[in-house]
Amino acid sequence: MCQIIKIFFKRNTFAGNLRAILLHYELEPSLTLNFSTMTKPFILFLFLIAVTISSSFAQKILVLDKYGTKRTRITAGEEIIFRQLNNKTKYHDFISSLRDSTLILGEAKIEFPLNDFDTFYFRRPGIQYVSIGTTFIGGGFMFASAVYPLVGDPAYDQRESFIIGASFLAFSQLIKAFKYKKFKVRKNSRVRILDLTYR
Repeated sequence: MCQIIKIFFKRNTFAGNLRAILLHYELEPSLTLNFSTMTKPFILFLFLIAVTISSSFAQKILVLDKYGTKRTRITAGEEIIFRQLNNKTKYHDFISSLRDSTLILGEAKIEFPLNDFDTFYFRRPGIQYVSIGTTFIGGGFMFASAVYPLVGDPAYDQRESFIIGASFLAFSQLIKAFKYKKFKVRKNSRVRILDLTYR
């Protein structure tokens, strides 16, 4: 098995991986297994292994670098939120594939050159959770204020309940302005595609 793994790492294509497996078993004197005696399930198993190893060593990633900040990596299949140069519209899509200097959007089916991007946006999960929580709390206080006349002997003040509810709702809307982390393509930043294919 160790010999098979070593052979795998010397090749990065499906044909090379499958051929390596077959050559190993045919050249090993202690094993009588050969292609003619292989069963279909075993051949399928070899096929899946070869494809998995090939794909794991054949990958391109979109890299966003800015001086003084941590590098951001985006791979094919991930969500991408961005704005183009001279265009204020914010687009939501996912990356279908990456090429040398362009990327292809999955839903729009459009190929974008890297120098056409102005700003990338990344969601801040914490902000989203806080916004949902404060909206829920504010809605509860507003509901309590609305049903105040229907309560026979309320243990709370209607005006206070309204003020608290309105404050939570206003806060939940305010923090939505910070739900995205921005990466602006400027002189101190760089956007490129790296090929991590194992060779």
